[in-house]
Amino acid sequence: MTTTINTNYQRDEMVATRNTTYARLGGLTALSGAIIMIIGALLQFSSGTDLWAALAGGDMVGYLAAVVGVKAQLVANLTFWIVGVLLLGTAVNYLVNLCTQREPMAQVARVCVGTAVPLAIISFIAMLALVVQIAPTTLVADTAATGVAIANVVGWIGARADDLATALIIGLPPLFLSIAARDEWMPTWLVWWGYLAGVVGLLSLVVLYMPALAGLGMLIIPFGMGWMLAVGVVLLRRK
Repeated sequence: MTTTINTNYQRDEMVATRNTTYARLGGLTALSGAIIMIIGALLQFSSGTDLWAALAGGDMVGYLAAVVGVKAQLVANLTFWIVGVLLLGTAVNYLVNLCTQREPMAQVARVCVGTAVPLAIISFIAMLALVVQIAPTTLVADTAATGVAIANVVGWIGARADDLATALIIGLPPLFLSIAARDEWMPTWLVWWGYLAGVVGLLSLVVLYMPALAGLGMLIIPFGMGWMLAVGVVLLRRK
């Protein structure tokens, strides 16, 4: 009897220690990943270039001419994003490990980031190709037409892959994790925030087919990235 009690106690201690480790690592990677993604976004915004606007407005020539002057800044931007998505994907995996009451629902979040992280990295590499390889050569007159045609295809792939990956990283995982962790370790206000991030994430995919409403897709950034920042703070403050 005493041996059984001691064994159960030791097992409970191991589980508690493991969960504390997952919480700290999950909080650290969620917070740092979100901050790094925001830094990357600030670099992209301050560059004055916008791939999505160029694709929508048919001004790829103008975009390619603009990126040549801010090449180093955009390379830094995309490098930050690659590191950021790796950290956010890692964070979601740690958060899934904290969910024991509704584990099957949490596993859906793991599938989402398992799909999204490589997809996002591919999209960022496509964007890097535009900046580093295609833009400089397209400015040469005898290759301009071919370069613009290639840039439109590569740019479209990069932008659409990024749109899908964004919803799968900071849209659907907050939704499924909030469902899985409610009444367990996630505070109610963060649960509702996760629900909202999930709805906005789905909206960001729907408006891809509605050009007039495409701007609404950007709502996923403050809602989804904000949730990642918030969950990071919550877990790092957890005792």
